[in-house]
Amino acid sequence: MCRGGGRTLRSLKALGVVLAISLIAAPLFAVNTPHQGDCRKLTRQIARYERDAQWADQRDNALWESASKNRAKQLTERRNGMCPQYKKPNPIAVAAAKAADLIAIAAKAAAPYFIPGL
Repeated sequence: MCRGGGRTLRSLKALGVVLAISLIAAPLFAVNTPHQGDCRKLTRQIARYERDAQWADQRDNALWESASKNRAKQLTERRNGMCPQYKKPNPIAVAAAKAADLIAIAAKAAAPYFIPGL
C-alpha cells in the first residue's frame, strides 16, 4: 500500500483551506491607505492656512483669521484620519514651515525697496 497518496491529499486539503481563507479575508488584508500625494497636499494646505491666519492677525482682520484657523483645523482633522503617519509633527516639515515664514517676512520687509510706492 502506498502511503504517499495520503500525504498529497492532506496537502491539497490544507492548500484549499488556505486559499479559501485568503479569498474570504482578502478585503480585510487590503491596505486602504490614500495616495501619498494626498497627504502631502493636505500638509501644504494646512501650512498655507496657518500662515494666512498669522497674516490676518498682523492685519487685525478677525474674520479672515477665524476662517483661516477653522479651515486649517478641518484639514488637520481630515489629514489625521487619512494619514495616521502625519499625526506627529514632522521636524523637517516644521523647519520648512519656519523657513517659509522667514522668507515671507523678509519679502515683506524688502518689498518697499523694490516696489515703488509701498
